[in-house]
Amino acid sequence: MDMPADVDLRCSVIAFRGDAVLLVRRDRAGDWVLPGGTPRPGESMAACARREALEETGLAVDPARVAFIAETLGPESLRRAVDLVFLAGPDVRGEPVPQEPGLDARFVPLDALPGLDLRPPLAGHLRGLYARGSEPTAAYLGNLWRPQRRDDADGMPLEARLPARDSLP
Repeated sequence: MDMPADVDLRCSVIAFRGDAVLLVRRDRAGDWVLPGGTPRPGESMAACARREALEETGLAVDPARVAFIAETLGPESLRRAVDLVFLAGPDVRGEPVPQEPGLDARFVPLDALPGLDLRPPLAGHLRGLYARGSEPTAAYLGNLWRPQRRDDADGMPLEARLPARDSLP
């Protein structure tokens, strides 16, 4: 997926278990992040979040709904990060086992979040999302691209057969 040079697209997932949230600690940076990463060419954003969670935590998640979209742009930065953050379905089974070196994945109690170096700083948003429980979040419609519909008789687009706008009642 080609993105403008100044935009980094990420797809992440929030998975709750009880009153804890799945996070990944990056040893190199010493910070904590939601499992996620960059989509591969041709990969949907939900598939990216699913794959990245599996790679980083060893857990299979279902990125069922969009929780929120986060944007980060530092005051001195020419690059912005846009993160489509999914909310996983409730049936995340097993214990996290990182599949990539330099990562430590675990379910972290929500009341421990303020003491973490969480990037971006989402602690309050995560606690609020958890507190809302089953309240609906935004739907993820997925890839809506479809080939243009054509009339089988002559290959002309169906829209070309509509009456002119000024001739409609």
